[in-house]
Amino acid sequence: MIRPEVADFTALGKLPSEDGAPDEVLEEAVERAGALLALIERPVTDEEACVLADCFGDDECFGVAWVLLHLIETAPRAREDQPEAARRWRRGLASR
Repeated sequence: MIRPEVADFTALGKLPSEDGAPDEVLEEAVERAGALLALIERPVTDEEACVLADCFGDDECFGVAWVLLHLIETAPRAREDQPEAARRWRRGLASR
């Protein structure tokens, strides 16, 4: 079962790219994503971690992606079996 606050965050879709929109639009999107993430109580379930992992964008999204990653890592099985989308995002950053 996915909690409403997790569903609200995932409804935003992928995190915006740091250079993908006009400054004022990007600022609003980043603030909204950060505010919705802050509403999600830890730990998340394994099911929630999987849907949250699909929200990674192409970059760090001004640090919001790191908050998302740390939230996903609170899931019971995240340490031994992190969702593939989270692993791909981390590898992508490492290769830059």
